[in-house]
Amino acid sequence: MDTHITFVLDSSGSMAEIKDDTVGGFNTFLREQVDEEGSASVTLYDFNDEVNLVYQAQPIEEASELTDSSYSPGGRTALHDAIITAINSAADRFDELETEERPDNAIIVVLTDGKENASETPQATVRDQVDYRQTEHEWEFFFIGANQDATLTASKMGMKEDQALSMSHSGDGAQAAYDSTSEVISNSRKTGEVNGYSDEDRQRQRDAE
Repeated sequence: MDTHITFVLDSSGSMAEIKDDTVGGFNTFLREQVDEEGSASVTLYDFNDEVNLVYQAQPIEEASELTDSSYSPGGRTALHDAIITAINSAADRFDELETEERPDNAIIVVLTDGKENASETPQATVRDQVDYRQTEHEWEFFFIGANQDATLTASKMGMKEDQALSMSHSGDGAQAAYDSTSEVISNSRKTGEVNGYSDEDRQRQRDAE
């Protein structure tokens, strides 16, 4: 089974408080996914006022880890711009591939510690595209949000509530969020079925507060 994972990672100024654990959590996520069955590729975006493509469709074994120099938080939170950019880019790339070359699973993971405050893209545009990709193409979206009700934010953008996780804005919260997400994606790669975050995942975030 072939899985493509797009990670949309907030790099706005407030992420500086959890920078080390964000870097460490993402890197651990990559290492864990290398060991899973099947093939996988990764696309990484980071975003603040602008959306930056770090790398696209890298085999999981070759995907670069984050470093202190490659991940430098600053600026505001163009959340909607980042999500729509990630969706459109993945869709365009898949359209260029032969049917048999397209991934079996397409997963987009969004991690942010702030609410939208810098995008040109309306929320309705994001919601329409998320809904279309989920219903017509069976893409899966995971939303991890700190300093907000992540379930509410995700649902307003058309994402499934059980695939949203409210994250403690702390090192422990960031690490636990990456661990939980890695477990969910690992299960998807093994079984082909995508589950939401568990009660245990949510309790770990409450414990991290």
